[in-house]
Amino acid sequence: MTMSPTPVSSPLEPMSKTTFADHGRAMVAHHGERILFEIPRALRRIGLFFMVMAVSIPVFLVGLLVVLWHLGH
Repeated sequence: MTMSPTPVSSPLEPMSKTTFADHGRAMVAHHGERILFEIPRALRRIGLFFMVMAVSIPVFLVGLLVVLWHLGH
């Protein structure tokens, strides 16, 4: 999910502490939601990686044993 950056206008007067804190909370909530949104996708990719490794490593080792067996005879 790619989001285009939105332009932020600079205020004419300094930001109050309350406004700054509210802005900080909003930013943390926004980025926290984006991070939590990515977790299931990352877990699926990790699961797929382990499934591929569980199949390909034994197949590679069997193939290696067959090649070594044929080289030995």
